Amino acid sequence: RERAREKRETERRESCQVREEGRVGVAWSLFPELRGTPGHSSLRSPFGCAMAVDNEPWPTVQADEHAEAAPLLAKPPLSPPNSPRWRSSRFILAYLTFLGFFCVYALRVNLSVAVVDMEKDFNWSNSQKANVLSAFFYGYIFTQVPGGWLATKYGAKLIFGLGVLVTAILTLITPLVAGRMWLLLAVRVLEGVGEGVTYPSVHALWSRWAPPNERSILATLGYSGAFFGTVASFPLSGVLADSSWGWPAVFYVFGIVGVAWFLLWMAFACSTPEKDRFISAEERAYLLSVIDRETGKEIPATPWFSIFTSTAVWAIIIMHFANNWMFYVMLTCLPSFFNDVVGFSLSNGALYAAMPYLALGLMNISMGHLADWLRAPGRLSTGTVRRLLNTIGYIIGPTFLLLAGTVPGGTPSDDPHVALEKSSKWWLCVIYLTIATGCIGMGGSGFNINHLDIAPKYAGVLLGITNGVATIPGFVGPTVAGIITTCGLCDDKGSPYFGEFWEGPSRCPPAKGDVPDSFSHCTQDTARHQWQVVFYIAAGMVYTCNIVFLIFARGTVQKWAH
Repeated sequence: RERAREKRETERRESCQVREEGRVGVAWSLFPELRGTPGHSSLRSPFGCAMAVDNEPWPTVQADEHAEAAPLLAKPPLSPPNSPRWRSSRFILAYLTFLGFFCVYALRVNLSVAVVDMEKDFNWSNSQKANVLSAFFYGYIFTQVPGGWLATKYGAKLIFGLGVLVTAILTLITPLVAGRMWLLLAVRVLEGVGEGVTYPSVHALWSRWAPPNERSILATLGYSGAFFGTVASFPLSGVLADSSWGWPAVFYVFGIVGVAWFLLWMAFACSTPEKDRFISAEERAYLLSVIDRETGKEIPATPWFSIFTSTAVWAIIIMHFANNWMFYVMLTCLPSFFNDVVGFSLSNGALYAAMPYLALGLMNISMGHLADWLRAPGRLSTGTVRRLLNTIGYIIGPTFLLLAGTVPGGTPSDDPHVALEKSSKWWLCVIYLTIATGCIGMGGSGFNINHLDIAPKYAGVLLGITNGVATIPGFVGPTVAGIITTCGLCDDKGSPYFGEFWEGPSRCPPAKGDVPDSFSHCTQDTARHQWQVVFYIAAGMVYTCNIVFLIFARGTVQKWAH
């Protein structure tokens, strides 16, 4: 019995030894702050044998209630698997989320193209058209926080998948209910409810799948699908709407794509590495080691009071609000600026309209790689990287938005079919817009990923809170811009005032009779100055909120999130 016991003990010790050259000391590279920690003692692994690295025992971390980022567990993290990272299960999950957000935004923006033909078929007024386009956000804002909480409690795989599936099914039935306005509005609100859970649930997903040194890469890769989905859906929706099937084909095609993605997602995605059937044992051990070391396995009740009294959380909320204000102003209002001031229609230049979103998606992915490289041991702290990228992006971006307002305007046209000849510098305005939009992508590795830094356990709930508040600019921003920009170009070819600038309830006075008192002549310079005010408000808001983020943002796990 004694010999058998000694044999088992020998085998157990051998199983715990590091077998690959270069893998010793990986814990010190991941957690250099532990080297030299007082109170060293040997640590017994789950197999029952003592572990040491570089002939130094693993330290037992002493409790310090004042240390925000002290690791919670004293077990050694494993080294990353040797297989190529791009083939790992966590990166395959990132590819699936990329496709998911591609579908999410394709399902969201396809109506923006189809509504042109729907408006003619159903004889909608401008107010009815605006109600159809905005109804989505009324549902979207209310499921942000519940989405993050449900994903944390029941698993991000199910919540994210169901969010896309519900939206896809509702998209499929949209042509069937389009003839009844109240039914169409109800469907659009429910689509917003479905999509409202997507972003918070994926943040909760990365809290269980993304190692601390790969958070920026994985998260930005997945979220970039939204921008590429926007780029692809606009021209494809136009082709489908002009086909023999008409505008209903826009909803049927994208709806079927969304359902197909859901089946793929449910077959291959998992909420945690423990439940993944395809992950290698080496990668599973690595992920559980580095993630559980920081977050632990247990997720207690959500500390709502601590969240809403945390300055680090409010720094993200304020920055997220300012980011979305600038983004929605550019998304919804700049086409009117180009049309009225520059004399260039983005709707007639699909390539130029797609360039800003391509720049945004590419910048988002590249900054994710840069951020994690900068956060490597011996370089910069996480908090410094978040503040640095955020500041660079939100100084350059708003500055180029302001420069767009300085481009020379279009000139009066002698062609009776052209309202305004495009500016000789129209291409410069497109470049400014592309740079301004692309720089927003730097925020993807700044404030937008900071939830996972300060509270990985509650990242889904935090994103639900910040994204919920940041949805408000979707209503308010374009409304404020509309109130300010009262001077516009009459571009109705059937109007006798075609090519003139007017202020009033609509772009053109009534064609028959005298001009009502509610209309008054204005000039192109007036329109330009009004648009500059809109740009000043957006840029000033971003500049100011970035200062707040610089002061109060943090890059370590907060005490209440341990």
